[in-house]
Amino acid sequence: MSTRSGWRRHYFVAQQAYAGWWIVGLLLPLAFLANTGNAIVLRADAPALTLSVAAAALIVLNLVIFMLFTQPANAATENWTVQPDNWETLRRQWEYSHAVNAAVTLLAFGCTTLASLR
Repeated sequence: MSTRSGWRRHYFVAQQAYAGWWIVGLLLPLAFLANTGNAIVLRADAPALTLSVAAAALIVLNLVIFMLFTQPANAATENWTVQPDNWETLRRQWEYSHAVNAAVTLLAFGCTTLASLR
């Protein structure tokens, strides 16, 4: 077995640690609703309103990134149980979409925190 095929095999095995994490993704629409509610409650405070709207928009951006980049990679690999020929491209797409979404989620959390502290 070559090093490259061994690395591939190990990557697909490691991906199984993410089985069931889709359930956590169900919290994102709730985060959007919570930030929208926060915006409504804090509407008299312009900076807090702006931060709450920004947080809600960032949650929507997170979902868009997931639907455009992460989910197609999951579908093409059948949740990383099938190894298509373009798996390395899909891996990069999956990894980068998660990295970007981590930053987007952190920004949303920061906006929510700042809005709530006002």
